[in-house]
Amino acid sequence: MIDSSTLVDLACLTLGAISVAIGPILGARTAEPLGRMALAAATFPPLASLGLFYSLAIHMHRSLGGWPRAIGDEGFPPGLVMHADFALFTFGFVALGCIFFWPIAVLLCACVPRMQSGLRYLGVYALACAAAYGAMMLAPDPFLYWWWD
Repeated sequence: MIDSSTLVDLACLTLGAISVAIGPILGARTAEPLGRMALAAATFPPLASLGLFYSLAIHMHRSLGGWPRAIGDEGFPPGLVMHADFALFTFGFVALGCIFFWPIAVLLCACVPRMQSGLRYLGVYALACAAAYGAMMLAPDPFLYWWWD
């Protein structure tokens, strides 16, 4: 049975592949190698979100001596609360970027000939987001239950 997280992963991977492939279709120059700084800028937000997610899981397990028994951060040490807030903010930033800003940027790059080379970086960003989201689903179930609620 296919659950919603699998559908989200498939949608992200499909959108990423489309944005990587649309550049050559629209005539963008793809002979140029991807720039290091632009590639780093495209992959940093999802990778930072993933790093904060797993560092929060480790921090939480060590601080609480196990996984949280209730939803919320009541009874958490202040450092853990701050870490959780920062990880949630970063994840929200990346999620909003994928859901709202990424499609607009793809349309803009697809329609403006001088910006078509940016489609490859948007594709890299979408694939990095999908990979980070997929890696997040590998976390222990009690932590995921706390994270999503």
